Amino acid sequence: MKSLVCMTAVVLGAGLSACQSSSPTLDGRTHEYALTQKCPTLLEMKVGENLVFNAPENPSTGYQWQLVQPLKLFKTEETYLQNEAEEAVVGAGGEKTFRFHAETAGQELIELVYVRAWESSKQPEQQWQCRVRVS
Repeated sequence: MKSLVCMTAVVLGAGLSACQSSSPTLDGRTHEYALTQKCPTLLEMKVGENLVFNAPENPSTGYQWQLVQPLKLFKTEETYLQNEAEEAVVGAGGEKTFRFHAETAGQELIELVYVRAWESSKQPEQQWQCRVRVS
């Protein structure tokens, strides 16, 4: 019985620590998220750290990931890498990566939307956001 109580405590402890809202980091200085991952309510970062966002994108459909507004605290880099295919395939999708490098202290909301540029009045197909405090 005592071992069952100990095992339950270990399992519950592991479950609680997994529920904490810590940011996934690569090297202690880079917080990385995919489209399926939500950012914490407020992500705490330091000047010099990076936030990376990766999402599937297929520019041949007209849809592309875009920032809703320019950012003041971050230097932003965007890259697109097409998926490898055995043959050259027209319309093959890939992955869009945004790298946000924190340059100044403050608080900012990063908002990304997956839209067609010519459909400005339409609701975004997908969106992702992250409120960040840089110290």
